[in-house]
Amino acid sequence: MHPRTVAGWTSLARSLAASTGSDRSYPKSRCSASVLAMGLALIVCGLFWSCTSVPPLSEFDQTFYIGIAHDLRSTGRFTDGFVFTTGDAQRLRPSGMRFAPLYPGLVAATAAWDGDFARAMECVVHSGGSDASCPSDANLVRLMQLGMVALFLWSVWWIAGQVLHSQRAAWVALLLAGMTLPLLLRYVNYVMTEITALLLLTSAIAAAVRARREQSVAWLALAGLCLGMTALTRPAYLYLGYVCALVGFVLVCWRKPRRRNLALLLGFVAGFGGTVLPWIARNAVVFDRPALTYGYDSFVLVLRVAYDRMNWEEYGRFYVCGLPGGRGLANAAIRPDACQRFSWAPTEKYAFYNIGMTTLMEETVTAAGGWSHHLAYLIRNHVLAAPLKHVLVTVPFALAGAWVNHYWGLVLGIVCVIATVRALRVGDQGMLLVTLPGWFMLLFHASVAINQPRYNLILILSYSVGGAWLVERIFSRREAQIARV
Repeated sequence: MHPRTVAGWTSLARSLAASTGSDRSYPKSRCSASVLAMGLALIVCGLFWSCTSVPPLSEFDQTFYIGIAHDLRSTGRFTDGFVFTTGDAQRLRPSGMRFAPLYPGLVAATAAWDGDFARAMECVVHSGGSDASCPSDANLVRLMQLGMVALFLWSVWWIAGQVLHSQRAAWVALLLAGMTLPLLLRYVNYVMTEITALLLLTSAIAAAVRARREQSVAWLALAGLCLGMTALTRPAYLYLGYVCALVGFVLVCWRKPRRRNLALLLGFVAGFGGTVLPWIARNAVVFDRPALTYGYDSFVLVLRVAYDRMNWEEYGRFYVCGLPGGRGLANAAIRPDACQRFSWAPTEKYAFYNIGMTTLMEETVTAAGGWSHHLAYLIRNHVLAAPLKHVLVTVPFALAGAWVNHYWGLVLGIVCVIATVRALRVGDQGMLLVTLPGWFMLLFHASVAINQPRYNLILILSYSVGGAWLVERIFSRREAQIARV
């Protein structure tokens, strides 16, 4: 490990060791502890980031957002970028509804301040994303995302302290979340939505935790606003907003005082709706489609539906292949190509992913009568036509996406399940605010998309707080035993 990285972890460990004992009056010195946590997060993030390598801007899904940002700067219009506007079939989709607007707008804004990034963006667009020799300059975007990771780590520290009422638990959660830095910093160097969406959703949860503590309409409105901004970054989170509003409505009907609960619900709905409705209204006016996005949803769902074609033998193998290190295990224990059918590589001709991208895509678009009916056709003729099969395949997909940061996620994921069950049993609303959003999005992504750990980075928050909860219970019991002696 790099010496500066070791020094950063040593500093963090010393701070953790200094926080001996549970502090039930947390926080006594809120300002100094908060500054220390933020400072440590920034230092450790910087140390780790200095050891990372920068990928080409044409790698992975970066071209989606770079193309849209380029069009925003050059034409003043929000388009689908250059990736999804080539070929006759692609032109059937309306231009400018495929992606949510917040992240491309953020990228375009940074290009206005970072001339090197603007020139690199031009190269990527004019080469169609095929020239790996284009400059990789995107320093301002990456620095911004590095700051977001530091803020995320600080938020984990703050949320754990508030939910578990212990300064020690806050430091433990920060230490556990810090173990995922190599994973997080990988996405810092990509011009993609993962880090922005992670910070926004964590901010929504933090605001909800604060609103619960103070019974504050304003804080819950802020939570709705942050969740709406998350949906404007990654549209799947729109459905988390719908579910939160529905749960809030049930609580209004079943819990007293109803008037106060109604005010809290309306605050959340106002914050959430006030954020996403302007873009939905824009799409209704410009494209006659009152929706947040259009086109990418069915494109992703057809890839997921392709996996419903697996047989029972493949279904069993899918569980093994989805484990951390599962591919190597399956290849050694079953056969060398045991996980080939589940590969996401476009070169794997017989993989379900490739089938979804090619033959199944063409078949379903034709059968649906075009892209405008594609999503409804897939839901009606594939998902609802065989709901049990779709649900069964969703289970291993959810497990495969749950192992964030490999074995770290495997161990702490189990701990977090126990913490969630316990919170449901005793009515620990703070813990449920932390864990349930991640669990819902894990299941949602597994049911509608090729679920990947990068879709579920919010579980880092859930797992870190869950791990801190376990450590706190162990230490609290030990302290109670010592006190009785």
